[in-house]
Amino acid sequence: MENNNKLKEIVREKYSTIAHQSKELNEASCCGAGSCGTGPYNVMSEDYSGLDGYNPDADLGLGCGLPTEFAKIKKGDTVVDLGSGAGNDCFVARSIAGEEGEIIGIDMTEAMIQKARANAEKLEFQNVHFRLGDIEDIPLSSKRADVVVSNCVMNLVPDKKKSF
Repeated sequence: MENNNKLKEIVREKYSTIAHQSKELNEASCCGAGSCGTGPYNVMSEDYSGLDGYNPDADLGLGCGLPTEFAKIKKGDTVVDLGSGAGNDCFVARSIAGEEGEIIGIDMTEAMIQKARANAEKLEFQNVHFRLGDIEDIPLSSKRADVVVSNCVMNLVPDKKKSF
C-alpha cells in the first residue's frame, strides 16, 4: 500500500508539471503522441484536429490513441473519462453524446482538473463536468455510465484490478 501511494504521488507530481508545459514539449516525451505510429487506421495514432469537439487548449499531446472513435458513444450517453487530463477526450465525447448526454472527466491531478474546468467554461458546456479523484475509487455517486474511456492512463494505476 505504501508503494502504491508513492507511485501515485510520483504520477501526480509529473502530471502537475505537464499541465503547465507546451503541447510540443509533451509530445516529445515518451508518453506524448509524437512517438506513436501515423498510419491512417492505426488506433495508436492521435490526430484530433479533424474531430468534432476538438479543442486545441485541451490537447496536451499525451494520449496514445483516439478512444472516442472506437467507444460506440451514442446521443444521450453518459460518458466517463478516466484520467481526463485537460479534457480533450471529454470534449470530443460531448460532440458525439450531444447536449442530451453527460460527460464526466476524472483526474487525480488538481492542475489538470483546473485546466479542464477552465476549458469547459470557455466552451460554455453545461453537461461536461470534471472531478478530482482516484480511479481506484471512482468519485461517482450513481456508479453508472454508458461508456467509459481512458487514454493512456491505466498503465499508471498501481492497483489495476481495483480500478476495473
